[in-house]
Amino acid sequence: MLSDSSLIEILPQLIPNDNERDYSLVNPASIDIRVGKNLIIETSYGFKNIELNENEGYWLEPGDFVLVDTYERICVPNGFAVDLKLKSSTARKGFNHSLAFWVDPGWDGRLTMEVQNILRYQPLVIRPKMKFAQIIVHKLDKPAMKPYSGRYQGAATVEGAK
Repeated sequence: MLSDSSLIEILPQLIPNDNERDYSLVNPASIDIRVGKNLIIETSYGFKNIELNENEGYWLEPGDFVLVDTYERICVPNGFAVDLKLKSSTARKGFNHSLAFWVDPGWDGRLTMEVQNILRYQPLVIRPKMKFAQIIVHKLDKPAMKPYSGRYQGAATVEGAK
């Protein structure tokens, strides 16, 4: 697991877009990740893609489930893997995130986070650039022989199940 000094060194590779990279988001052993601007919501007619309004955000009613992309494009160099976890401050507000979140070496794209409001009575707002999760970077003992090249590679926005 990488510490802050190593995370700072690798940050330009992990978050290659200058306008998305923010060194102030580096923590002692993680990097904060923010909400992007694209959501997939469930409706009575199926699923619908919407773009978040930065001023208003999107209100999740109790029990609501959405998919949302990350603000940051994440590129995992071969020789590393990334674990994404919900920030504890976000969880304390009543958000939940799926535990199915491991990013293999070679991944390049925007991550899709599975988000739910687990409160019973109160809605929660989700806004673009809101600090939401954190990535923990692990160094592999050797580079992967077959880096990720799966069906979600190169994701430019939120993506549902394929």
